[in-house]
Amino acid sequence: MSGASPITWSSRIRTKYNNMEKKCSTIGVMIHFCYSTCLQHQYNFYICLLLVLDRVPWTCEKLLPFMAINTNFQDPTHLFQELYSQLSFPSSEIPNEQVQMVLLRLKDLGPAHLEKLLAFLFVKIEENEENEVALCWLIGVLEGLVKSDLPSMTPGVMIDLQHALWPWLQNPSYKVKEAMAKLVLALGKGGHLCTDSAIVLIRFLIDECVKPLDNSASEEMEAKDERKKLKKSCLEILADCVHNPSMAKLMWPMLLEYIAPDQYASISLILSFVLYLAEKLQHEDQDALDINYSDCVLGTIIMPTANRRTPTPQFLLLQLMILSYSSQVNIKIRKSALRILSILHNQISKQLGKEWVLKIETLIGYLEGEETCYQKFWEENIFLFLEYTLQCITKQKWIIHFLEDIIAQLRLGQGTPNEKSFLYQSWGIAQKLVNCKSSEDHLWTCLESINCKEKEECEGFAHGVGIWASGHLQEALENLERMAMLIDKLHDGKMLYYLEVPTCKEMTQLLLHSYQKVLLLVPKEQLLPIVENEIIEKIVNCFNTSCPDVQIRREFIESVLMAGEIMAQGKGFFFKTHLRRAATNHLLQILAVESKEDSDTSVCSDIMTALSYLGELYPPLNEEEIDLVISCCLKSVFSMPPRNESLKGKSPLRTSMKSLCQKKIEALDNVIMTILESQPTPEITFRIFKHLSKWLGSEKPVLRMGAMRLSHLLFTFYYTSEDVRHLPCLGFFAGALVPRCFDQLPSIRNWASKTLTSVLQGNQNNIFSGPSEIEGYNLKTDAQEVEASNIMPIDIARLIFNHLPLQELLTFLYTASDGIIERVTCPRSIVFVLRMVVESFGARVKDEIPGLLTILVEMLHSLKDELVRRELTATVQQLTKLAPRTVVPCLLKNPLPYDKDIRELWRLLGNDACLAILVLPVLLHCNRGQKKETKLWLKSQEPIPPFPKETQALWEVTAALEFKEILEGLEDKLFTTYFLSLPQLSKMQVSESKIQSPSELASYSSMEDGFKNFLELKGFHSAVVQMENTQVWKFLQNAQFVHIGVTHLCRSLVQYPEILNRNVLHNLLPFLKSAEHEYRMVCTALFSELLGCQEMGMLEKNSLNSALKLEIERTQDVNPVIRFLAVRALGNALVGLPKETPKCKKIIFKVLTETLCWACDPYIIEETLIVLAKFVPYLKTLKRYTVLQLVLQIRALLRDEVTTIRLAAVTLYGLLLSFANKKPVFVDQVEKSLGSLLILLKDNDPRVVKSSRIVLRDCSSFLHSEPLKELLNNLQPEGEINFPQFYGKVYNLLMEEYSEKEDETFFSKAASASEIRCFMEEQDMNISTSGNPKEFLHLL
Repeated sequence: MSGASPITWSSRIRTKYNNMEKKCSTIGVMIHFCYSTCLQHQYNFYICLLLVLDRVPWTCEKLLPFMAINTNFQDPTHLFQELYSQLSFPSSEIPNEQVQMVLLRLKDLGPAHLEKLLAFLFVKIEENEENEVALCWLIGVLEGLVKSDLPSMTPGVMIDLQHALWPWLQNPSYKVKEAMAKLVLALGKGGHLCTDSAIVLIRFLIDECVKPLDNSASEEMEAKDERKKLKKSCLEILADCVHNPSMAKLMWPMLLEYIAPDQYASISLILSFVLYLAEKLQHEDQDALDINYSDCVLGTIIMPTANRRTPTPQFLLLQLMILSYSSQVNIKIRKSALRILSILHNQISKQLGKEWVLKIETLIGYLEGEETCYQKFWEENIFLFLEYTLQCITKQKWIIHFLEDIIAQLRLGQGTPNEKSFLYQSWGIAQKLVNCKSSEDHLWTCLESINCKEKEECEGFAHGVGIWASGHLQEALENLERMAMLIDKLHDGKMLYYLEVPTCKEMTQLLLHSYQKVLLLVPKEQLLPIVENEIIEKIVNCFNTSCPDVQIRREFIESVLMAGEIMAQGKGFFFKTHLRRAATNHLLQILAVESKEDSDTSVCSDIMTALSYLGELYPPLNEEEIDLVISCCLKSVFSMPPRNESLKGKSPLRTSMKSLCQKKIEALDNVIMTILESQPTPEITFRIFKHLSKWLGSEKPVLRMGAMRLSHLLFTFYYTSEDVRHLPCLGFFAGALVPRCFDQLPSIRNWASKTLTSVLQGNQNNIFSGPSEIEGYNLKTDAQEVEASNIMPIDIARLIFNHLPLQELLTFLYTASDGIIERVTCPRSIVFVLRMVVESFGARVKDEIPGLLTILVEMLHSLKDELVRRELTATVQQLTKLAPRTVVPCLLKNPLPYDKDIRELWRLLGNDACLAILVLPVLLHCNRGQKKETKLWLKSQEPIPPFPKETQALWEVTAALEFKEILEGLEDKLFTTYFLSLPQLSKMQVSESKIQSPSELASYSSMEDGFKNFLELKGFHSAVVQMENTQVWKFLQNAQFVHIGVTHLCRSLVQYPEILNRNVLHNLLPFLKSAEHEYRMVCTALFSELLGCQEMGMLEKNSLNSALKLEIERTQDVNPVIRFLAVRALGNALVGLPKETPKCKKIIFKVLTETLCWACDPYIIEETLIVLAKFVPYLKTLKRYTVLQLVLQIRALLRDEVTTIRLAAVTLYGLLLSFANKKPVFVDQVEKSLGSLLILLKDNDPRVVKSSRIVLRDCSSFLHSEPLKELLNNLQPEGEINFPQFYGKVYNLLMEEYSEKEDETFFSKAASASEIRCFMEEQDMNISTSGNPKEFLHLL
């Protein structure tokens, strides 16, 4: 019995119990069966009996008779069962009195039957495993037994008891665990936990202590309270165990297993326990701290509860260092970890001696100092201590194991970012000190474990790589190259099935950051030979394949900045210029993006600093690269002006570059100075200043001041260089600085004037006397600034005249004129300087006048300030005096529209007698190429281009003339030009819906005013009055009535031969054959009127003879208006040239006849009929064909709608009858016309009626019917006619003659009769006929 364990008891009892339950039906039979079958094992009998009693619902009183059975031994098991049966567990609580009574009874039975009682209790524990209340009570019974310290509690029994408790340690109930913890405490106080069998119970306490409290929202408050209570209880119990002298060796080194950074909730308590034990054991015996690794399982992985491994020295060092480094713990924990390290230095490595311990004491002193130790400072010292530790340990195998422990820790992926950062840096330190080549798996493990979203982890990894590179540079760079290859695969979309690494973007950022740490931590002398090929090239290639991310851009900037600084400090030579160009282009692109996206100036300044480093290297940057770098940097600095700037109050320079970050300005200075230092040539200086000049005219005061300061710095540096030469393009320099001399800010004026003086004089004296950089931020008072900047425009002009080369004058004028339109300068002073410069240089500026005039006129057009406009016009006048033949064509070629400004300019020239004498000949010469001879013009059919700007200018100048002496010798040319430009006013005609522009109205008024002034100056006032009365200008303004206006104007001037003299006529004759119909029209109208003037015919016979010939040609013109005027001119020629015109009568008559044949315009037809009628009396004979042709044309016009045409046709018809004979062909035509002529007797116009009566009387001689002859001969020019009777009589006579005789005129008579009959019907006249059927037949 004594050799059987409680577990054996339980199994045997179950077997016996099951057999009895199957075979026995009554309790008596059961008891006898138990006795007979268990005679050899009496203790089993009682136990089985207890089980049976527990199964049947009988009370002890009922069982007493059966208990009287003689079994020959005493067994108290039935009493245990009887006592246990008295307990019931209906609720979560058991009545205290009942518990105490049963418990006391069991204790009384315990000393005599301890093992039996324990067996009974464990059976009940197993049966009530799911009953929390019963289980806690049973464990409490065990606790009471242990506390009673019975003599029968031998070590063997206690060991069996501890073993029996193991399965119930994993029960999830907090109450059960709490009861178990109390039982363990009782065992500990009783001294029963001194053997290895108690390790499981101790681990149970420790595990419950270190378990973190899960603050789950779904957990009930009661459960949380129970958990906290359990943890508190376990902590108290564990503290008692630790301080128990008999358990010290048992707890060591088991507690070391629980030193893990992830146990933050209880790490302080664990460290305090470990430190207590370590100090206690050290005090007792130093050797007691040694760990016998042969007796325990080694390992570095923290395993689940009850399956932990004893940490190796490397792992123990790593864990304690993590705790000392971690930012998640307090100072107390850090000090505890360091003290444990100090105590265990021999256990970690025998090579760690007193100096190592002293360094730990120094670290602890930092923590105990009065001032709080900064985290960054503390971290640096921890890493220095770790590196020192590994350097002290010379065994490479030990360090390799330490490195393996770090990698194993990283594989778990546990820990905070701060702890993982420490691991990465520790990995780098270990890699630095290991002599053998690193495993590639280590790199992949680091990449798989890193969380790139945590900046601290990325920083730690990169720093670790940098530390590694400081010891093994080539090996570290090879591993970074592997990272780059991996990034390329990710960028190409390839799947990495064997690795779980960060994304391509994260890897790129990490790689660039690692290169930065390499550049930072590796000695410069090691980097210089390889930085271009092994680092910069890799960085640029990496950025080429990356996505345009903000963080990647900034990592790239920092990497290039650090690499460039190293190369610049080593005065390196950049062999791969294409690589530098690629890096520069990337930086400039980022600079443009960052300037727009981010207001943070540090990034932009870093970019410019990197550019300055790259610019220091040889070979120097080329011109294209310089332009690109300077323009981008300036744009970055000056593209973000301050929001609330004002010119009032404080000087913007005193508010002092608050909007422009000082760091950015200094970086820009470095860029400019670096470029100029590498190439201190005038050409590079000019290129840099050219970019600065764009910002000198900014409306923002701070930007202007910044550009001015940089300009000052530029010239200062240039003039202090060794080889100073004269600057090229001085005109540009001076032109850009002159507007700043008249800036609104006194400080800028002062600085600019002194800088300008130095630039022109070619020395630095005045530059250094200007404001210094310190003064730029600590200025004088406003009154002092105004006084210092008080420089007169005349002084600036004199300075330019004395020092500026002539070939630079035009450049200066161009550049300085740009400042006139600026809002932040005094434009009047600038224009005054320009005028003084022009006046000083005199005739030497003739070649520059065209370009200068273009600028001045554009400004005159755009500026509104009257004072500035006056200075501009005065400058133009000055230029006109110098070279009128150059100025006038330049003004005419100006692209600006004809508006108020240009008009005023021309009038100013005309208002000045001296200028007008110079300008008018030039304008007239510009209008016409007078070198051509008239004969050549007469033969020439080349088009003559229009000249609107010239004529408009001429009109304006003439309108402003005040003295007639100015016109001497120019009258004829001036009139010719005016006369030929008259049709231009017709182009102003617009539709009613369109409003005339100011320039069109100005053109009209200028022409009218100019021509009137011309006539007034010549003394022809009456002609002006007559033109006003005839509304000449109103007709000229309408495109449809231009010829009428020209005609009226000519009629007004015909009476003044002084105007229309021989030279004028000689000049205008060629334009009768001009290709421009406007010129042909006005000249045709003029000569038409002149040919009708007898006086002019006598004075200018030769010119009019030539004009007559040309007018004959114009009758065939394509323009109907010109044809009309030409036909009229032929009729007027009979007045002006009465002797010469009849000589051409046949040609003229022929031309007129042809004109009548194909003319469609009613005005041309009418005028042709009238002129033909004028020429018929001069003809002696006419060909039969011509007469017939005219008669046919006229007969068609007798019924025309236009009265004047009918009148002219009747008149000409009557004149042609004198050339007709009595031949049938003429008789036939007369009889055909008879109807139309008779109808005209009833015309509305009396003139037509009168002419018709005369013609009908003349026609009577051609008729064969005597009654009809007599009737027509009796028609009187005056008198009443009874038209119904008269028409009826004529009709009957025609029909009677037609019915009696058929001859050649048969159809003619019928046609006339039919025409009369139709007219009578239209007029509702009664028709009395003979009723002959033959009449109607022929009328059909």
